Amino acid sequence: MVGVSASGFDHLTLPNGLRLLGERSDARSVAVGLAFDVGARDERPEEAGAAHFLEHLAFKGDRGRRADDVNRAFDELGARVNAYTSHDRTLFYAAALHDLRAPLTTQLLALARPALRREDVDVERRVVLEEIAMAEDRAEDRAWERAARRFFDGHPLGAPVLGTRASLAALGPSRLRRFHRGWYRSDRALLVVAGAYDWGEVVDQARAATEGWTPGGAERVHPAWAPRRGAEEERGSGFDRAHVVWFAPAPSAQDPARIAAALLARVVGDDDNGRLFWALVEPGLVDDAALWFDPADGTGSFQAAATADDASLDRVAETAAAVLARLEREGPTDDEWARAQRALATEVTLAAETPMGRLAELSDAWLDRGEADSAAETVARILATPPTAGHELLEDAPFSAGFRYALRPDAG
Repeated sequence: MVGVSASGFDHLTLPNGLRLLGERSDARSVAVGLAFDVGARDERPEEAGAAHFLEHLAFKGDRGRRADDVNRAFDELGARVNAYTSHDRTLFYAAALHDLRAPLTTQLLALARPALRREDVDVERRVVLEEIAMAEDRAEDRAWERAARRFFDGHPLGAPVLGTRASLAALGPSRLRRFHRGWYRSDRALLVVAGAYDWGEVVDQARAATEGWTPGGAERVHPAWAPRRGAEEERGSGFDRAHVVWFAPAPSAQDPARIAAALLARVVGDDDNGRLFWALVEPGLVDDAALWFDPADGTGSFQAAATADDASLDRVAETAAAVLARLEREGPTDDEWARAQRALATEVTLAAETPMGRLAELSDAWLDRGEADSAAETVARILATPPTAGHELLEDAPFSAGFRYALRPDAG
């Protein structure tokens, strides 16, 4: 299938299922992203951390190259390159001057077929284990991970993206190859290009480079799930501040109400002007507080976090509960909603001013919904979403159905 969408996007699906998406602009740079619809939620317990591990190993080289060769190839292009893994997907992305788009695309596509040599696996395992150790040393990270595991209560969205020490120890080359063969298939991949490019060139290059890629393999599951409600807390050592995390059910990435959810999160959780800021941070009850909306595939969540003195935690929890209860009862004011609209519209606009800033938004939209909007269309949708949309979301009292977890320092 080939065509141009109503928003002016170039798009095509190759016979092997690989999707191509392009958004042209008059920028003097080009950004290329290679996204795979696979993440931590797709791992079995014995594979926990595999997607993130493979993200690291992609830069260690393929059958003909080593890590130094990969790094040198991007360096010679003067490219900015990075990658990330979430619960839903893995994205490799890079940007360079527009006349280097062909070699940039070649290098990015090569990341999809790592050699997974034992020596590379062993070296990079130590790197990921160090990431896990660093996260364990940060009480706020421990609190968030424990809260997510409890709230999602068996749903794969509660799985740790980094995996665990035990699962990493069991992830050898053969198990990683099986996971890679099952999930990193052509029909789970999207090549997205933004900025200055030649569409015919992109199509020809992608077709030639992925001729041996095949579709099929594993399929994502969406298990039935009921979010945990209530509150729990634990005490630990090695830190002296209390860390509290809230989760509440929210629209999914496919739900048309996702824009209203993002605006509602701004009203209550903007980290320098939301209701939680004025109720908790400004009076000095907490060091920081924010609430945001996370739209995942099939289900979403509101998430919030704050750090406070342990002696103040009960007051913090009561104050936050009162803020959320009032929001559910009365809804956002028109002025709050308008401020949230302008703030979110500004964020979208600023990100879109560089091709690289567009890649994550474009890849998420296309993989989640098979569609994409220009930045101008997204801004128009945001500004056209009325306060009543926020009131409608609050009719289900999502925050009353939420979950609170606190990690507190040992007493005494």
